[in-house]
Amino acid sequence: MDISDFVIVGGVACGPKTAATLARRLPNASIILFQKESRLSYGNCGLPYYASGDIGSFEELTFTSYGVPRDKDYFDKTKGFRAMTGHEVIAINRELRTVTVKDLESGESFEHGYGKLVLATGAGTNRPPFEVPDTTTTSRVRPFTRPDDAIAFRKMAEKGQIGTALVVGGGFIGCEVAEAAGGLWGIEVTLIEKENQILPYVLDPEMVAIAERELARQNVDVQTGATIEKIELNDSGNPVVSIAGGDKITTDYVFLCLGVYPETTLAAACGLRLGPTGGIAVNSRLQTSDENIYAGGDCIESQHQLTKRPVFLPMGSLANRHGRVIAENLAGNETEFPGVLGTFLVKIFDINVGATGLSEQAVRKAGLEPNVIWGTFPDKPDYYPEYQTFVLKMVYDASNNRLLGLQAAGAGDIFRRIDVFASFLGRKARVNDLFEFEHGYAPPFSEALDPLHHLAAMAQAQQRGIKFLNLATDLSETDAQIIDVREPDEFKGEPFEGLSEVINIPLNDLRERSADLDISKKTVVICKRGPRSYQAAMILKAVGFEDVSILSGGLQSRL
Repeated sequence: MDISDFVIVGGVACGPKTAATLARRLPNASIILFQKESRLSYGNCGLPYYASGDIGSFEELTFTSYGVPRDKDYFDKTKGFRAMTGHEVIAINRELRTVTVKDLESGESFEHGYGKLVLATGAGTNRPPFEVPDTTTTSRVRPFTRPDDAIAFRKMAEKGQIGTALVVGGGFIGCEVAEAAGGLWGIEVTLIEKENQILPYVLDPEMVAIAERELARQNVDVQTGATIEKIELNDSGNPVVSIAGGDKITTDYVFLCLGVYPETTLAAACGLRLGPTGGIAVNSRLQTSDENIYAGGDCIESQHQLTKRPVFLPMGSLANRHGRVIAENLAGNETEFPGVLGTFLVKIFDINVGATGLSEQAVRKAGLEPNVIWGTFPDKPDYYPEYQTFVLKMVYDASNNRLLGLQAAGAGDIFRRIDVFASFLGRKARVNDLFEFEHGYAPPFSEALDPLHHLAAMAQAQQRGIKFLNLATDLSETDAQIIDVREPDEFKGEPFEGLSEVINIPLNDLRERSADLDISKKTVVICKRGPRSYQAAMILKAVGFEDVSILSGGLQSRL
C-alpha cells in the first residue's frame, strides 16, 4: 500500500490550491490529489459566461494566465504534486489513516495511506421538490452546476435548437443563466422564483427591485412567488412546466437552478462531526473533529463574522482562501480563517449587483435594531464622459453605530465600494471610521469624496434628526407636502410619477419661497440624487419646519 504525507480529496478549487501551496511550503513532502472527474481546477464560476458565448471555449476555463492547461502534467511538473483524475475516494478509515480509492475506468479499488487528509469534496446539486423528467430521457431539462451542463446547453444554442428557456430559481446562478440565454443567443427567457423576490435572503426588496427592473428591460419574464408543481414532456419532447394556480408554460429548455448542498457523504460515513447547516464542522484552522483531517471549500460550514452563527456559503473565492489556510497549517504555520461576511457580486445584463455583511432583513432577524441610509451616486464626476450611476444601501447598528452591511446595484463601479466596505466590516468599524477612508482620486476613476464618505455623512445627518424615506414604500404611503427642488426643466422633463401633487421650488429659490409652504405639515424633499434635498432640509429646518424628510437616493434610486 502506498502512503503519502498528504492526501487531498477533490480537484476543483480548494483541493488544488491546498496542494499547490503545500508543495511550495514543503517541497520534499509527498502529496497526492484524487479527483473523481476527468477535469481538474476549472473555473466553475465562469460556466455561465461560457454558456453565454462570452468565453470562446470551455478549455479557456482550465488555462493558466499564460495559456497552459491546468492538467495532471501541469500539477506534477510545475506545482510539484501528483493528481489522479477518474479516481473516486469511496471510504475513509480514520483509525488506520487510509482512504479507499476506486479507479473509475477499471472499476478496481485500492487503499492509500495518509499522514494528513484534506477533504475538498465540494457541493452537490439540490434535487427538485417537484416531479421532473428523467434526465437520461431528455437533454432539455437539467441543472446548471457542472461543466457538462454548460457544454450541453451551448451546443444546442449554437445549433438554434432553443428559442425559449425557463429558469427555475432566482439566485446567483439563475440570474446569470437568464442573462446567458437571453443575451447573445436571444432566447426568450422566463425566470420562476418561489420566494417573493429574486436573490432572496441576500438583498432587501428595494435593492432587488432594481435588478428585477433590469431583467424586465431585457425582456426576461420574472415570476416571483410562483410554485412549480411538476415538469413533464409533451409529445414533441418539449418541457411543460405546471405552476400552481393552473398556469402551464411550454418551453424548449429548462434550467434547474435550485442551489447546492455540502457534499459530506465521506465525512459523515467516517464519523466526522457535521454542523447544523449540514456542512462539515471545522475550527478556525479548518481542522475537522479529527485532528488529522482538514476540510475546506463548498463542503464545510462557516461562521458569520457579524452574527457568529453557522452559515453555508459556497463561493469559489472562499474555497481558494480555505486552501491557503489549510496548507499553511499543515506546513506548521498556524493560520486562522476569520469567518465569512457573505460578500458577493453578480452581473445581471447591464447592471452590477453586490453586497457584503447583513441586509436590513437579516439584521432584524438577528435581533438587532438597524438604521438604514440610501444614496444614489455617480461612479466618477458628472462632467467626466460616460459616468455611470449606482444605488447604495448601508445598514448600521442603531445602538452603537457599528457598520453591518452594504448593498449596491447599478451600472457603475460598485465593486470597489463593496470590497472596501467588507474590509471595514472585518475590523468591526463604526460609521465615523468611513471618513478615514483615503481613496485614490482622479476624475477618470472617482469623485473627490467617495460614496462611502457621503454615506457616513448621511448617517450623521440621520442621527441629528433628518429622516430618510424609501422610494419604494415610505413615499407612497405619506400624506406630507412633497417639495421637488430640481430645476424647472428637470421637473418637467422627468416628472415624479405616482403622486398627485408635487410642488416644484428650485433649491436656489427655497429660502425666499419657504413662506409659501405650510410649516405645520410633514414635508418631504426630493431631487435627482439626494444632495440638494439635504441642503433644502437644512434650509427648511432653519426657518422652523420641524418634520422634514428626504427621499433617499432621489429619483435615480428608481434605476
